[in-house]
Amino acid sequence: MLKIELIFPAFEIYFTHEAPIGLAYLKAVCQKAGHEVEVFDNNVMNLPLKEALQKIKGADIAAMSMTTPTYKTVKKMCDAIRTKLGIPVILGGPHPTIDPKDCLNFCDFVVLGEGEETFVELLEALEKGRNLSDLKKIKGLGFRWNKEKIVNEPRPLNHDLDKLPFPDWNGFPISKYGSAIRTSGRSLPIVTSRGCPFNCCYCFKGLFGRAFRARSPKSVADELVYLKENFGIKEFQIADDAFAANKQRAIEICQEIVKRELNLPWSLPNGIRASSLNEEVVEWMKKAGLKYTGLGIESGSQKILDNIGKQQKLDDVRTAVRLLKKYKITTVGFFMFGLPGDTIDTMKETVKFAKSLDLDYCSISMTTPYPGTRLYDEVEEKGGKFLVKDQEDLFSLGSKCKFMMPNMATPEEIEKAYKKARIELLLQPKIILRALKSPKKLWAGAKVAYKWILKT
Repeated sequence: MLKIELIFPAFEIYFTHEAPIGLAYLKAVCQKAGHEVEVFDNNVMNLPLKEALQKIKGADIAAMSMTTPTYKTVKKMCDAIRTKLGIPVILGGPHPTIDPKDCLNFCDFVVLGEGEETFVELLEALEKGRNLSDLKKIKGLGFRWNKEKIVNEPRPLNHDLDKLPFPDWNGFPISKYGSAIRTSGRSLPIVTSRGCPFNCCYCFKGLFGRAFRARSPKSVADELVYLKENFGIKEFQIADDAFAANKQRAIEICQEIVKRELNLPWSLPNGIRASSLNEEVVEWMKKAGLKYTGLGIESGSQKILDNIGKQQKLDDVRTAVRLLKKYKITTVGFFMFGLPGDTIDTMKETVKFAKSLDLDYCSISMTTPYPGTRLYDEVEEKGGKFLVKDQEDLFSLGSKCKFMMPNMATPEEIEKAYKKARIELLLQPKIILRALKSPKKLWAGAKVAYKWILKT
């Protein structure tokens, strides 16, 4: 048996405390394999490094989740753990999956892609003692052997998600998780599917791939019962990338929730594709308790939607918003500025289109070419240029343009359009009036906005 410390690093430029469901899955599979597991969510605790090391002290192994914007934070923590505590560090998540050899400069092992099986096999190999032949057999693993960096063949995607144990939230600071869109202090996410079959240029597919793999409606409802009975949740979020990619399955999940009489409000904070919605889907989502959903609109220019591979028509968006409003489901439209091909005119089209939809709220971000996305590769392939000094500066909050490409507005024009759109769309009188009708949400949203303005 090994004592494992699972770490979620501090994310200084993000302001909501989202529950790290990936670590909860790892905790469940590690404990099933007989290991002792502790959790340290420093995004909530926000401890300085010296105090953070005290929380980790005593573990045999430290394992940490890593994204591109947390690069510097994670590297600093890895160096401190290895030098001051003398224990190996395992990294997993989007960034190690994309650039494992660079991460191996400051960690001992990287887990690529879906991590559950790889992680457990690595722990088994470490229990027996580090053996090169055993480590080389583990698919989806990268490691250092003396001065050599070795990256094994990828692990095939898991096509039987029902066999995974439910995420184990014991030891997580559940009461501290939340965001401006939630109505209770006791809320957790659930993942009902992995993979997204679409190919938007800005989206990272390295963890879960494009193959849509779904859990059964029974398994989803069973987990919700488990969360309600064991962790006292009062609402939940479905954190899928493509919840309704299979419309019939989405309906069956909702039917199962109604059948079980769970009576829990829920949301789709990651958004849902407009083209995946029809009246039957929306009606059943409402019956099952859906209160809030994001809608990935991105642009009000059909030309730009075609450029980015969105595979979505503006009429799909109009129909989706009309249906969601009909069933009184609060809807926020997600929009992006500085998309490939964006000009002053196309960004004006986006603002005009957004206003025409009569959304409950709008969310606006600056297009960001994250490593591992098609857009990241296309920037230089198509004669563009990155405008950030380091990869970890690639983060979609903030008003700074991150890249430029031919046949686009200039960075200065994009930034001006973005700032103007934030005022025009976020401060619409009807949106302010809606917010005033819900003081709790208004206060939560104001706190987030205040921190955002100070940082960006």
